[in-house]
Amino acid sequence: MKKFLKVTAIIILVFLILLFILPFAFRGKIIRIAKEQINSSINARSDFENLTVSLFRNFPDLSVGLKNLYIAGIDDFEGDTLFSANSINVVVDIVSAIKMENIKIKRIFVDKPRIYALILEDGRANWDIVKESGEETDTTASDLNPKVELKHFELKDAYIRYDDKEGKIYTTLDNMDFVLSGDMSQDFTTLSINSTTGLLNVISDGVRYLKNASLAINMDVDADLKNSVYTLRKNTFNLNELVLKFDGTIGMPNDADMVFDLKYGLEKTDFKPLLSLIPAIYMTDFKDVQASGQIKLDGSIKGTYNDKVMPNVLLDMKVDNGMFKYPSLPKSADNIGIDVNLFYDGVQMDNTTVDVNRFHVELGGNPVDLTLNVKTPVSDMYVNGNLKMDLDLATVNDVIPLDSTKLTGQIKAALDFMGYVSSVEKGEYEKFKADGTLMIKDFTYNSPDLPREVRILEANMLFSPRYLDMQSFKAVMGKSDFSASGKLENFIPYAFKDETIRGSFIFTSGLMDLNEMMSSTTETVAVDTAPLSVVAIPGNIDFKLVSRIDKILYDKLEIENAIGTILVKDSRVILDGLRMNMLEGSMQLSGEYNTKDIKNPSVDMDFKATTIDIPAAVNAFSMLKKFAPVADQAVGKVTLGMKYSSYLDAHMMPVMNSIAGKGNFTSNVIGIKNSVMFDKIGDALKTKAFDNMTLNNLGINFEIRDGRLLVDPFETKLGNSTLLIGGDQGLDQTMNYAVGITIPRSELGSSANAVIDNMISKATSAGLKVDPLENLTIHARVTGTFTDPKVGLDMKENSRKSKEEIKAQVMEAVKEQIDQKKEEARAVAQAEADKIMAEAAKQAEVLKKNAEDAANVVRKEANTNADNLVKKAKDPISKKLAEEGAKQIKKEGEAGAQKIIQEADTKAEAILKSAKEQSDKLLGY
Repeated sequence: MKKFLKVTAIIILVFLILLFILPFAFRGKIIRIAKEQINSSINARSDFENLTVSLFRNFPDLSVGLKNLYIAGIDDFEGDTLFSANSINVVVDIVSAIKMENIKIKRIFVDKPRIYALILEDGRANWDIVKESGEETDTTASDLNPKVELKHFELKDAYIRYDDKEGKIYTTLDNMDFVLSGDMSQDFTTLSINSTTGLLNVISDGVRYLKNASLAINMDVDADLKNSVYTLRKNTFNLNELVLKFDGTIGMPNDADMVFDLKYGLEKTDFKPLLSLIPAIYMTDFKDVQASGQIKLDGSIKGTYNDKVMPNVLLDMKVDNGMFKYPSLPKSADNIGIDVNLFYDGVQMDNTTVDVNRFHVELGGNPVDLTLNVKTPVSDMYVNGNLKMDLDLATVNDVIPLDSTKLTGQIKAALDFMGYVSSVEKGEYEKFKADGTLMIKDFTYNSPDLPREVRILEANMLFSPRYLDMQSFKAVMGKSDFSASGKLENFIPYAFKDETIRGSFIFTSGLMDLNEMMSSTTETVAVDTAPLSVVAIPGNIDFKLVSRIDKILYDKLEIENAIGTILVKDSRVILDGLRMNMLEGSMQLSGEYNTKDIKNPSVDMDFKATTIDIPAAVNAFSMLKKFAPVADQAVGKVTLGMKYSSYLDAHMMPVMNSIAGKGNFTSNVIGIKNSVMFDKIGDALKTKAFDNMTLNNLGINFEIRDGRLLVDPFETKLGNSTLLIGGDQGLDQTMNYAVGITIPRSELGSSANAVIDNMISKATSAGLKVDPLENLTIHARVTGTFTDPKVGLDMKENSRKSKEEIKAQVMEAVKEQIDQKKEEARAVAQAEADKIMAEAAKQAEVLKKNAEDAANVVRKEANTNADNLVKKAKDPISKKLAEEGAKQIKKEGEAGAQKIIQEADTKAEAILKSAKEQSDKLLGY
């Protein structure tokens, strides 16, 4: 017996030792294969910090854990992290793991996953990273062949961001927990799904539908895994306080299609849960709200979802005798009545209808009524609506707690419209009814979302099918005031089809404080420390503003008497001959601010500033100190003409290396005190002639390229001396200037003359003929940095040559240096321009290829439908009719295919055009 126990103990000990050793024995191999397989199978970058292997945690199965895994995009998705997680734990069958083939996965747990799903404007998705079969991959990938025997899948504290730039949909899910359990190794099983999301946000086409909503899902699903059919049994969807129930099936007959046959409705008929979908109501003491009334909401989701079609969606909602009141507020919302029907046709979008048959609410006794009917939204939208309100906005504060938001004022509206939008587009205004008035008086809106309080003193608008006549508009924001009058055209297609709205206005202002408007806070912040942010210009606005602004404050600038025309169109603000007084002088300005590419906004300006005060300009433009530090020691007035372009950063400041420009700079007289560069020349010559300089008759031509200021050779007078200067300097504070100085020896002191005599003596000893002239020509090479310049002098060009000959020699030397720098800068710009055009060509080619593929799908489907129509014909007459119908189907299919190709060609041309504009700016065209 003792022997048996001893043997048993040894076996157990050996077994325990193996449990410790096996994970470490296979750890290196697993890490190597895991990293190789991930990176060889995807068009992305992936890595993880650590891998752990354990036999104890889920004995007898093997537990594999990954720590800090991430998958990041490349190429156009560079910088985007598609997926990351603090840790991932996977339970696998140990035998399959040891063999490293047919690995059976049983359980997955993911802690703190961060998922970013992005679709670009051209339809490309950042998760489409799996390499195609023709691309090079590691041959061992197929050996793993994972098999799913999953019984538990869990996400803990997940954050998911979905950004569809093509469809203009943006959704985030934060604080999300998700648990899926069930035996997925069986052909038929019951799956249990439990999920909670703390913060759900949904924005579609710029409209926020859900803000920080909570979502909870609990359901049991009978899953026919063999046929991929899922039947919903017990289930609830909680959106804030609203509880929906779904019944029906979801099928996935193939990789491309999902088939829905669902009905949904409310679990309860109380009105109050519907209010929880309104952020202003739900997010403030919702549990204390008193409410009554009945709601009926039901609908269905039926049809196929794939790349071409969506399922049909039906929604019916009715609210009767609704009301709600906060105990802490004096007034209530009463007599709420809603009757809404919506039908979305996912196959034939044009069959979609929206019917708001009734919407009525009385806010503290102020009635608001709305009806709206929409049909044929694709081919030619038909609208029929009516809005009436007489609303004292202070009442809203008495009904709904708006926290720190303040609303006051009066809004009266009476609008009535009916007809097809195409009637307005065609100019057939008599066929479209649009009548009404909108009056706003003493409106005040104060919110943390705005940098300053907005007050509309008065606004009166008259509606007609042709235009909206804004008879008056007077408003105040902080210190700024605005007045405008004019007409808006095409506002009906803009409102219902997102088409371009056109307007022409007279705009006046006594003061526009742009620093207040762009500041992110209402607190007083020093102007030079408060960062500005990029202002996006909508692409579907075409406004002309004939403007007069008495004073504009922007950064440290104070601009007066700004008069001119401002155009807002194509995501740009265009300044057309704007004139203004600033910096103790005047300026004429033309150009544009462009936000077509909101990630890379740009400015392109052509301006002439006359008699501008140098100290005032240095104080206003920090860029001047970077490009021309000498300006900080200069006084005087200058005239500056310049063409200038650059990209802007996130704070609306120029991206210095992107600046491209050329111009000229003139001044009758400029005083310079304590210039480090000229001080060094004076020290080398042992003279104080350069300590406090007065330069006369300046005329300078310059270029800005690749972060460097290139100065063409110019001549200026310094007393009885002549200076020839040219060279370049950069944002990195380096400089490289050639300076020719012609100066009478009589103006130099004894120390300076002694230095010069010594230089002449050395030159003569070296075999150079240098005559002891009365007017000396000295060559200076200035290098180093602005704060620590290096000065080298020589006199080898001194002789009895004429002044013009010496000047020509010095000018040639300076010009040679500056031309070399220009060529270097242009080479850098050309390389960057070539890169931009190559990337644009690549994008355009992908866009066209995708369009051709989609067009072929449309053609194929049309041909198939046409052939099937002919096959179903049983007699000669029906066959003849079928053949005619088939021709029409194929014709429509080809038209649809050509439309897809044309749209892609238009987008591709736009991409190439934008790239060409960027390239031309870099090259200075």
